[in-house]
Amino acid sequence: MYVSWSTLALGLWGQATMGTVDSYDSRLDDRSAGQNRSRTISKGYYFTANGKQYRGYVIYASDEVWPRLPKGGTRAERILYLPFFPYINKPSALSDFDEMGALAIIYHTFAPLAYLLLLLLVSGTVKRQKKTNRRPVKQPDHHPVKLRNNAQMFCTNCGKALVKDAVFCTNCGTRILNAGADRDGQAMPAPESGFPNFPVRAGFSNYCDHPDILEAARKNRKTGIGCLWVLTLVPLIGFPVAGLLVEDLPFTEAVVIGVGIALVMFIVNLFALRRASRPMWEGVVEDKTRKERSERRSSEDSSDSTYIEYMTVIRTQDGKKKEIVEKGSRNYMYDYLAVGDRVRYHPAFGTYEKYDKSKDRIIYCNVCSMMNPIKNDRCKRCDNLLFK
Repeated sequence: MYVSWSTLALGLWGQATMGTVDSYDSRLDDRSAGQNRSRTISKGYYFTANGKQYRGYVIYASDEVWPRLPKGGTRAERILYLPFFPYINKPSALSDFDEMGALAIIYHTFAPLAYLLLLLLVSGTVKRQKKTNRRPVKQPDHHPVKLRNNAQMFCTNCGKALVKDAVFCTNCGTRILNAGADRDGQAMPAPESGFPNFPVRAGFSNYCDHPDILEAARKNRKTGIGCLWVLTLVPLIGFPVAGLLVEDLPFTEAVVIGVGIALVMFIVNLFALRRASRPMWEGVVEDKTRKERSERRSSEDSSDSTYIEYMTVIRTQDGKKKEIVEKGSRNYMYDYLAVGDRVRYHPAFGTYEKYDKSKDRIIYCNVCSMMNPIKNDRCKRCDNLLFK
């Protein structure tokens, strides 16, 4: 978008001057390519505007073949620049409407609209995923489905064959256990008021579909999107500004660095948002290990520091291997989970829920990861429901 907009701005309001090309390279890429696509041209130049010298550098596709410049040699070329902001400049062949041709003008006019449409498409996809995550899981009207005498049972919502001891249908996502029922289909005692404050039974909590938890997930995602734009825009704007204010940092290099860092931040945060929108999965803890590791404190310090790495291995229902790696004193899941425990992963918060919490004295908040006494119904830090 910047390339197209700067080209159009130079074509409309650019002022011409004679510049000096002091570096030039023409690389042959494909002899059979279309018009102005056979070579990659790189060109460095400088010019004077408003009593100050400015440098520029461009890379573009063309059929142009100039002889190489001798060492220390230069060549004159017409340059267009914006009088009020000479840092935006290009050779006239790339920005003058008379030299560019009609097809190039049409391309630079409509290309930004295509980029904007792509951005809106990505944003719309994110929103649709968010709405899908907030939709409550349909609760079946029947009693819990169980496998008795090795008979195969099926989901009453979609007819898909059920995995033994499954809590959700793997096809449509329908919960197999009704809220308020235990694994044997017996009704659990309902609380007189508020939320349950009775001995915790084995089983995964239904609170992952509670409106309060869905709202917390929505806020988490909204915060993640905000971080994505902040971490993308700060280097995208900050480095060019630094290039204008710091003499040792050329403006063109600052723009390239800023765009590179912004692109990396955008991709990393986009993948994080995508991971948070994936469906929940369940598994069983199959192994726990601890190893002593060493790391160099700094390049100047030759001594190594040691720490303990804790790894908890979970095998999912699909047979995939998931690892929880913790370092030093932050070995919360390593201490909390035991080999053989069934767990459920909540991608919206990046936290794990234990199936059997009946013998525990503590419980971790699945929203903020705060450790709470098992008797609490809400987290003492974020006041969200604990998954009991």
